[in-house]
Amino acid sequence: MQGQGNNAYVFPGVGLGVIASRAHTIIYDMFLAASRVLVAAVTEEDLSAGTVYSPLNRIRRVSRAIAVAVAEIAWEEGLAQEDRPKDIERTITELMYEPGY
Repeated sequence: MQGQGNNAYVFPGVGLGVIASRAHTIIYDMFLAASRVLVAAVTEEDLSAGTVYSPLNRIRRVSRAIAVAVAEIAWEEGLAQEDRPKDIERTITELMYEPGY
């Protein structure tokens, strides 16, 4: 998955955060927050194994964390058109697509 961090983690997380907050504008700080969350999700064990991204089995957790960070920025910056929920993580989890095969 080398080189696919934007497509696999960042864009889905940013999009979900924007949807959750109904942000009317996407700003640079949202992508900066997304990249910080993505970096923080990589463990020493991941690095020792030679990976630069969190493994795909943690993709939903990482995407949710990115969405929370993005939504928080939308509310902090007055970009959100949705009221801030009491439990942001739960609200975002409920918005996540659940693939069932």
